[in-house]
Amino acid sequence: MRGALWRLHRVLPRASGRRIPRIARAAQRPLSTGLHEATREEDVQLRDAFDLPTQTTLGSAWFQQGQPTGLLMESRFVSPKSFRQSGQEAMAEAATLVERVLGAQTHAQRRQVVKCLDQLSDALCRVMDVAELVRQVHPDSSWQAAAEEVYGGMLEYMNGLNTHVGLYAKLVEVMDDPVIAADLSPVEREVALSFRRDFERSGIHLATTAHARFVELSSRIHDQSREFLRSQALAPAGGAVPVPVDQLRSLPAPVVMEILQAFPSRKRSDGVTVVDIVPDDYAAQYILRDCEDAGVREAVFRAWQHGAPSAVQALEGLLDDRLALARTVGFESFAHMTLDDKMAKSPEHVDGFLRGLATQAQPQWDAVARALHRTRSRTQPAQLSALQPWDRDYWVNRQQMGLGALPQLAEYFSLGRVVLGLSRVFARLYGVTLRAAMPQPGEIWHPEVRKLEVVDENGRLLGLVYCDVFARDSKAHVGAAHFTARCARRVDDDV
Repeated sequence: MRGALWRLHRVLPRASGRRIPRIARAAQRPLSTGLHEATREEDVQLRDAFDLPTQTTLGSAWFQQGQPTGLLMESRFVSPKSFRQSGQEAMAEAATLVERVLGAQTHAQRRQVVKCLDQLSDALCRVMDVAELVRQVHPDSSWQAAAEEVYGGMLEYMNGLNTHVGLYAKLVEVMDDPVIAADLSPVEREVALSFRRDFERSGIHLATTAHARFVELSSRIHDQSREFLRSQALAPAGGAVPVPVDQLRSLPAPVVMEILQAFPSRKRSDGVTVVDIVPDDYAAQYILRDCEDAGVREAVFRAWQHGAPSAVQALEGLLDDRLALARTVGFESFAHMTLDDKMAKSPEHVDGFLRGLATQAQPQWDAVARALHRTRSRTQPAQLSALQPWDRDYWVNRQQMGLGALPQLAEYFSLGRVVLGLSRVFARLYGVTLRAAMPQPGEIWHPEVRKLEVVDENGRLLGLVYCDVFARDSKAHVGAAHFTARCARRVDDDV
């Protein structure tokens, strides 16, 4: 567990899967808008940054000569060597802050303890979170190796801080002092309470034996989580499915070509040519949607859903150890521990919400199921069995086609148009928009990365977003995600 000092929150990062198609602009027209001309020009630039990568220069800085600004415009991150050095410097800064917290005696010094802890967390996370990003997406193996080294060393250091009895005792001392507590702002009180909760979730208040058990479980959970994610990149354990080439004819031609290029084909003894498909997400989804043979759909579905034994073993161990960890610190389950300080508060509230939602939506689901059965009965009147999981996508697609739905709706939503649409939604809801920007030399890690500025209604820069949305072999194959590389925080009163 990263615990109290791991204050930057991220949702699983790493982009993977098949390459997102780029739709030629020849088939598009600029979206109509009532906004002024300058904004329309920025809209076109935002859209074209994703849809016309070869005709824009937003990634050309990757190849520019000149003094690099550093990865993500951080001057410390100009090379693998300097990246390693930044990890050492961050831990040295953290050590100084730890000494300052532990040595706080006067009222003024103790009044700064919460700020010091916040600054300590930020000093470590500004390097450690970037290391997590780099080791997942950077194409250069030397950068990946440096990031692994920095991440591993800083994680070990962070875990030591998360169980540092002196830091916890000093924080409790400050929070329990009525004079200092009355002087803390509402934000400072909430930050202090958050740190204290996370310290205690790290088992710091436990007796020696229980704390040792907590540390052991935390280490196992970390290892099992990494093993489970690593196993997601393995081929499905169901093995290859022999699919007659003729059964692929109902799939879109470009998809068939990719499948034929990706998987071996052979002739069976009966003279039928088959393709031995090991179902990944891409192939399985198209076969389940478009293949007319229910037997092929079933075989592909079962092979696709058959998890690798190593992944199943890691997941089962992870669930057992999470339960044991939660009970070690006094919670009924890991869900109770995770939700305790969240808006939902408890698993019972989540369960009640989901069940209520299901009850409310049941009539609509029943109507959908009846419509699917009617669609199937018109094509297969003798088929009276229940719809199976491998039938759903196929009959939903047939139903939509029967209602006149466009067969390839996604082609009308190019990546650039989707990003532009999101920007317009953000503008209406929050008064902020996305604007394509030119990266500086060394700022991005691959020429396909797109830099976006987040600006308010007055054009004031609020933050930056780097989009690395296309698949490539050098990425970790564990699904889509985002990384927080740097949090917004007040720095003018740093100690």
